[in-house]
Amino acid sequence: MNSNAQANPATLTMRLFDPGMSPIHRAGLGGLASTLRYIERAYRDGDLREEDVPSAPWIDGKPPWEIKPLQITLDFGNPRNAGSFLETLFACAFCLKEKLIYLPAQHRTEPSIEVLAELQRGLLLSFLQHGSVGVRKLQKKETPITYEVDGRPLQVAARFCSFYKHQQGWKQFSNKRGELADKPVKIVGPLNPGAVVRHVAFDAQTKIKENPAQALPLYFALVGCLALPINRGSGVLLVPEVTDLQVFSKLRPGMTPNSIRGCRITGASDAALQVQVRLAASKLILRHNLPGCFAVRFRPTPWASQQKSRVEVTYVPPSGEKQLQQFQTALAELPPRIVSPKIKQPNGDSGPKYFWADSVVRPLVADNLASGQPWYRGFVGLMRKTDPVTKRPIRDRLVFEKGGLHAMIEKITWEDHGESAVVKAVHEALRLRYGRIADENRGNPGTMKNRWRGEYDRWRLAFSGAKTSEQFRHSLCDLFGRAGINRVLRDQWPEVLPMLDASRWQLTRDLALLALASYKGKGADEIATTVDETVSNAE
Repeated sequence: MNSNAQANPATLTMRLFDPGMSPIHRAGLGGLASTLRYIERAYRDGDLREEDVPSAPWIDGKPPWEIKPLQITLDFGNPRNAGSFLETLFACAFCLKEKLIYLPAQHRTEPSIEVLAELQRGLLLSFLQHGSVGVRKLQKKETPITYEVDGRPLQVAARFCSFYKHQQGWKQFSNKRGELADKPVKIVGPLNPGAVVRHVAFDAQTKIKENPAQALPLYFALVGCLALPINRGSGVLLVPEVTDLQVFSKLRPGMTPNSIRGCRITGASDAALQVQVRLAASKLILRHNLPGCFAVRFRPTPWASQQKSRVEVTYVPPSGEKQLQQFQTALAELPPRIVSPKIKQPNGDSGPKYFWADSVVRPLVADNLASGQPWYRGFVGLMRKTDPVTKRPIRDRLVFEKGGLHAMIEKITWEDHGESAVVKAVHEALRLRYGRIADENRGNPGTMKNRWRGEYDRWRLAFSGAKTSEQFRHSLCDLFGRAGINRVLRDQWPEVLPMLDASRWQLTRDLALLALASYKGKGADEIATTVDETVSNAE
């Protein structure tokens, strides 16, 4: 009798730090905790009927589970109730809404259809990327979903879904008698992206199996994690570090964006820091100090173009107050923009077509802050590199972010007074140089504009082309010397001088180029290169 009771128990306990519990297992256990809390709220508020919740009616209103900081215990009441309990639990957790995947425990309020479409795109780039039988059933053709932002119509393409693997996952844990099965569960990519059979000829030896206490959390990793698309071919999976299940169940709904603008991400670090900003805005992160998270980027590779492979894993630690404020400023001043490229529309349609255009600066800021570096570090790369999609220099797109960069410089908290002194000194030097060119070419606007553009290119090439500290110092001092009396430089020279040290010249070069890109004085608009904005990466 005792052996049977142990083989087919009436309870299932899952512990957060048991052997074999990886970060994605712990995030999944957090997702289960969040789902159980959602069921409690929905049942209490009348959004779920008695027949829709596990083991109802609940005795004295107490749910048949216990959530502690480090473990969850499910109480089936009777060993043969395990199957029906899990079937109802999975039905509450893994839903469809308007023919799109809907995970209720991820949301505080009812999400819009465009947000659901973006979240589903993220899942199809990570957990549910494989189209094999038993993983998902999607409509073959994409359906455009139209929505409005600030009165402008936009579209997101979605493939409507009728089934996904997690909806029937409860069957893996139940035997024919309805008891909790004691056999291991096979772990595949939809449960843990990257968990695959290593060799088809040795399936039995290389496939991954887990016991029910570890496999069940992996099903709920779909809830505990957050997947978002970057573009059509790549996405980011955020795996939060869960250290307290009770705390995480309160935090998890606040991680999910509740607007389509919040679904726009530019990379792994950007996605992770946006989550922290959302939680900070909800005041929860200040009370509970949300742990960091692993941000995993998926995209096709030349050796496996048919699937999205893990190509980058970034650990983003909990941000300090200063770092979070800096990123919050970047997010406010360098947000995704809605643009209408001046291109000929098909079928003679002359109406404007609107698209999202993402910032080229914010991903740099996010990567730097996530790794504990100054937010502007590596700005020289934006002046040198070419966009792999448009094949145009990235610097051409900086003109659209001039205002945001200028606002960041004014609002952000600098680590060192010397940093802001360099930027202000370069701004003042540019003001003097452009003003002198204007005085010398009054009445000849064409020549004036050409000389302004030439002045900009001169210093851009001089700063970005500097390979040594001596070359950069020569270029910067050349600008200051040609500009004439520079009040900022005169008053703040003690702060500027240490920035020219050989150990810091590369950061100072980034600051000088940042100043060049953010200058908004006389001549700045005239020298801006006209760019036919391409936003193919927005969809």
